[in-house]
Amino acid sequence: MNLFFDIAINVTLPIVAIAALGYVMQARIKLDVASINRLLVMVIMPCFLVHFLASANQPVSEIWPVAYFTVVQFLFLIPVGWLTALAFGLPRSFGPLFAMATVYANVGNYGIPLVQLAFPSEFLLHQSVITALMTVLMVTVGIWLLAPSEKQATLTARLGKAFETPIVPAVILGLILRAFEIRLPQAIGTPIELLGATFPPLALFAMGAQLATSAAGVLNIGRLTLILILKLIIAPAVTWGLAIAMGMPDQLTDLLVVAAATPIGILLALFCVEYGREPKFMNSAILISTVLSPLTVTAWVILTRIY
Repeated sequence: MNLFFDIAINVTLPIVAIAALGYVMQARIKLDVASINRLLVMVIMPCFLVHFLASANQPVSEIWPVAYFTVVQFLFLIPVGWLTALAFGLPRSFGPLFAMATVYANVGNYGIPLVQLAFPSEFLLHQSVITALMTVLMVTVGIWLLAPSEKQATLTARLGKAFETPIVPAVILGLILRAFEIRLPQAIGTPIELLGATFPPLALFAMGAQLATSAAGVLNIGRLTLILILKLIIAPAVTWGLAIAMGMPDQLTDLLVVAAATPIGILLALFCVEYGREPKFMNSAILISTVLSPLTVTAWVILTRIY
């Protein structure tokens, strides 16, 4: 019980507090959430990634296990979600929706602050790589699965979409700087560091504000319960088994499990709106998975520390 309260107070409560502040302030002063999110994606997060990756102490070779695991995990969890939807007799249109909700976690806005609080600082390198890879996979495989056939772009166009934001290029630049041990001049490096330092709290604040603007639809309790079980319980459990089967180191396994336990990524809601994939249902699933995440994430952190 002491371990539960220790993790809840020191890890998940700060996350909830900042997100709750964003939720409350959005209701009171009606922030321009779209502009905040754009600032995060186009400026703050790239600065965070470049600074952290370039200044990391670990060799670049350490990222390869988490990189190939993330791809394998992504491809493994898609059929888990899809087949579950079919097994429970849901309409065929819910197959890709459940697949992406199972695999696509909020590894950026939620995951990076979580890792900062729950793991040693060197694991931010791994979480940054997971975030970048998830972005690429979501805008390629994710769009391919969610978009109607008449709206599906070519592979080149989908890959190009991954580079519409500076997130992936920022990861590449940061890794190049780290690999060649290049230090940016102070006149450039210091502003990047200062801007990047605002990412964790601002990302959580923006997430809370975004949730306050997301209209929940009419709830189908059965479908909603199923998608929440898939994301918050099945996905991290399968990730744990997969990490053990692939021989991941123990502490890296803990990171992968906890990252998989984070709530459904908000980007999925944007694609659901764009492609008409039950957007109100998905908004509800994202909102409730985020509300429940302090309990579920705390539980997974405890399990990984015990076992």
